[in-house]
Amino acid sequence: MVNTTLPNRRLLLMTLGLTYIATGMLGALPAASLIRLASNTHVSLEVAGGMFTISAFGDLLGAVLSGFLMRYIKPKYLLMLGLIFVGSGSTTISLTSSFPVLLIGQMLKGLGFGFIDISLNTMATMAFQDTLSEDLNNIHGLFGLGALLGPLILAFGLQFFNSLPLAYFVGAGVAAITILLVLGQQVPELPRRAKNVQQKRAAHRELQNVLRQGLLWLMVLQLSIFSAAEIGFGSWIVTAVSQSAAISLALTAPVATAFFIGLTAGRLFGAQLLRRGWIDETHLFYTALLGGTFCSVIVAIFPGQVLVSYVASALVGCFYGPLFPSIMAITSRRFVHAIGPVSSILIISTDATSMIVPAAMGLLIPALGINWVMAIPALCCAFVFLPMTLANRAQPQGQTDHHDG
Repeated sequence: MVNTTLPNRRLLLMTLGLTYIATGMLGALPAASLIRLASNTHVSLEVAGGMFTISAFGDLLGAVLSGFLMRYIKPKYLLMLGLIFVGSGSTTISLTSSFPVLLIGQMLKGLGFGFIDISLNTMATMAFQDTLSEDLNNIHGLFGLGALLGPLILAFGLQFFNSLPLAYFVGAGVAAITILLVLGQQVPELPRRAKNVQQKRAAHRELQNVLRQGLLWLMVLQLSIFSAAEIGFGSWIVTAVSQSAAISLALTAPVATAFFIGLTAGRLFGAQLLRRGWIDETHLFYTALLGGTFCSVIVAIFPGQVLVSYVASALVGCFYGPLFPSIMAITSRRFVHAIGPVSSILIISTDATSMIVPAAMGLLIPALGINWVMAIPALCCAFVFLPMTLANRAQPQGQTDHHDG
C-alpha cells in the first residue's frame, strides 16, 4: 500500500508543512498575547487563562469527531475545514472585546486543530508510507518553526504598529494560502466506505479486530507517557528555573524558547539523519529516549543553575523532538488499513494528557517541591522503555497487520 505513484509528492509534503507552520503560529499567539487579550475583554489574567482549557477541550472534541467524520468526508476536505476553523477562530480572538466571544473563538480554533491533526496524519500516512518517519519529523518540525515565528511577528506588530491583530491576520493568511494549495492537489483517499449491510459488518469486524490488539494500546501508551514528559516539561520549565534561581521572569522566560528551538531542531535534524540513512528508525528512537531522559534529570537536579538549565533545556528539546513524530509514524504504518480511527485514538490520548498533566504537576509542587516535580518528565521518558520493549516483541503481529492493508 506504499504510494510511490503520487505525481505531486513534494508539493503535498510542502503543503502539509505549511499547514503546520500556520497552526504553529496561531497556536502560540494566544499565550504570547494573553495580557493584551485579557485587557481587550476586560477580565483578569486568571479568568483569561480559562481560554486554554476551552481550546484543549475543543481540540479533544475535534479529534473525537474526526474519526466519525472521515467516514463521510475526504481527509483533504476535513483538513481544509480545520484550517477555516483555526483561521476564523484566531481572527475572532484578536478582534473581539467580548470574553464569551473570545471563548467561542478558542473553541472553534481547538476544533480546527483536532480536525487538522487527524486528517494531516491520515494524508501523510497514505502518501508517504515509505518515508513516513522522516516526513512526519519534517512536518512536525515546521510546527515548531511556526510557534517561534508567531510571537516574533506579534512583537513586530505591537512595536511598530501597536496592532494585536496583525500577527493573527498573517497566520490566518498562511492558513488561507494552504487551503488553496490543498484544494488543487490530488491526495490519496481512504478505501471507499462500505455501502451494503455485509460490507458494513465486515468493516466493523475489522475495526473491532484492530481495537482488540494489544500492540495498538501499547503504542498509545507510549505516546501518552511521552506526551506527559514533553507537555509537562514545556509547561513548568520557566517556573522551575525562576523559583530555583530567584531571578525575574524576564530572564528565565527564554529557557522555554531554548526548549522549543531544540524541539524544532531535533525534528528537522532527525529527519535528515533518516533521509541520509545515517541511522535507522529504531536506533534514532532509542538514542532520543536515552538522551531525553538524561538531560531531563540534569534539569531536575540543577534548575537553579541558569546556564545549565538553558543548555540542558535546549538538549531536552533536541532529544524529545523526534519521539512524537516517530511514534506516530510507526503506529500509523502498522495500522494503515484503519488509519482514520487509529489517528483519532492517538491524538485523543495526547489531548487528554495535555489537559491533565500540567495541572497535576502544579498541584504536586507544594507537596514535593519544584525539583521533584521537574523529575516527572524524566521519569515519564524513562517509563516509555517498558511499552516500547513490549511493542517491539509484538512487532511480527504488527507487520502482519501492515500487509493486510
